[in-house]
Amino acid sequence: MITRGIFQGCFPGDWPMARCVALAGELAFDGFEVVMEDDAPLLPEALDETTEDVLAIGRSVGVTALREGALTLGASPEALADLTTLAREAGVRVHSVATMLLFYYPLSSPVRVVREKGIQVVLEMLRAAAGIGAETALIQAGMVTPGVGYLEAYERSRSVIRDLATEAERVGVVLAIENVWSRFLLSPLEFARYLDEIGSSYVGAYVDVANVLTFGYPDDWLRILGPRVRGVHFKDFRREIDNILGFTHLLHGDVPWNAVMAALHDIQYDGAVTVEAPPLRTCPEEGLRQARAALELILEAC
Repeated sequence: MITRGIFQGCFPGDWPMARCVALAGELAFDGFEVVMEDDAPLLPEALDETTEDVLAIGRSVGVTALREGALTLGASPEALADLTTLAREAGVRVHSVATMLLFYYPLSSPVRVVREKGIQVVLEMLRAAAGIGAETALIQAGMVTPGVGYLEAYERSRSVIRDLATEAERVGVVLAIENVWSRFLLSPLEFARYLDEIGSSYVGAYVDVANVLTFGYPDDWLRILGPRVRGVHFKDFRREIDNILGFTHLLHGDVPWNAVMAALHDIQYDGAVTVEAPPLRTCPEEGLRQARAALELILEAC
C-alpha cells in the first residue's frame, strides 16, 4: 500500500521541529521525512570543494540553516526518543531520514577528510533511523565535478557504499540512493547496474520523479528500476524554465502524473511517496494544505 509522506524541507526554515511534525499530523500525512543536520561549521576542505550548484540545491529544498529542535549528527538516544514521541503524539511516524550534508561531503570525494566526514554522516543517519524506526536513510551516491570524473565517482562511491551496506543490514535500515542533480547516475539502466554491482538488498533507489525530466521520463525510470525502488519523492518541474528554478509544487509543472502512477502500480510499489517542495513565502500553511490536496488528487485520480 502506498503511504503519504512529507519532507521536512517543505516547512519554513524558521519553524521548529515540533511545529512541522504537528502540522504534518494535522494534515493527515502518514510519514515525516526528517533532515539530519550538523551544528558544526563546514570543514574548510569541504568549502574548498563546494560549488554554486551545490548551494543552489540547498536553497531550492528549503534546508539552509539549523532549525530549532533539529535532528543533528550525534543526536543522543534521548533526542531520538523525544522525536519518536513527538511524531507519535502528532499521529505520524518518521519514515525516512534525509540530509543535505552529502552534497558538501560526497562519498565520491578524493579528499580523504571530506569523504570520511560523508561516511560518518551516513553512519549517523543509519543509527538515527534505526533508533526512531525509519525504514530508509536517503543518501546521494556521489558527485561528478571538474575535479572528479564520472568513472572515478562511480568506482569510489560504489566501494564506499558496499562497505556501508554491511552496517545498513546490521541495523535493518535501507540506504536509498536518490537521483539528484549531481551529474551522476543519469540513466536508469546505469542506476540499476550500479545497485546490482553493490549487491545488497539494503541498498536501493529513491526516485525523485521531477529530477529526471531534463533527461528522461519518470515512469521509464520506475519500471526499469522496478523492485530496487525503495522510496519516491513527489514534486513538480516546469520544463520551460529548465533550471533549478523550474522545481515547483504538485500539479504546477510537467510531471506526467498519470504515467507515474501507472508505473508505480505496475512495479507494485508499496512504500511512501513523499512530497518535496519548498515552502510558500506567503501563507506557508495554506501551501502545505494545497500540497496535501494535490497529493491526494494524484493518488486517487491518476
